[in-house]
Amino acid sequence: MAEVFFDGTFRLRVLEEEKYKDTERLAEEATSFTSKMGQFQDTVQKLVEGMNRHASRIESAKLKALGQRNRVESEKESRKIRAAELQSQINEKRAQLERLQQQLASLQKVDKEQRAIIEKLGNNEP
Repeated sequence: MAEVFFDGTFRLRVLEEEKYKDTERLAEEATSFTSKMGQFQDTVQKLVEGMNRHASRIESAKLKALGQRNRVESEKESRKIRAAELQSQINEKRAQLERLQQQLASLQKVDKEQRAIIEKLGNNEP
């Protein structure tokens, strides 16, 4: 059978006064613990959100850095290609210069010979 108790104010209780106070204190502690756990969960949620934002910024910076690295490598390759093209043009121009110098020398030789012939004819030399 259930026992019935009276507290200090003569109120009817199912538990002894000490057990009732312990139960109330436990309920208050449980409420406080639940409140603190809620605050902790909010703090953890804010931390996770901050970490996610930070991770997003890091990922964005990483992608930007990768893009820049790819552009640098691409620029290196295009510069090598451009240098090879310019070297090829230089070689072509040198070859053209050499041909033109040879042609000039040949024309100068022909001019000299023709002047010599004209000089001979002007002096009436056979």
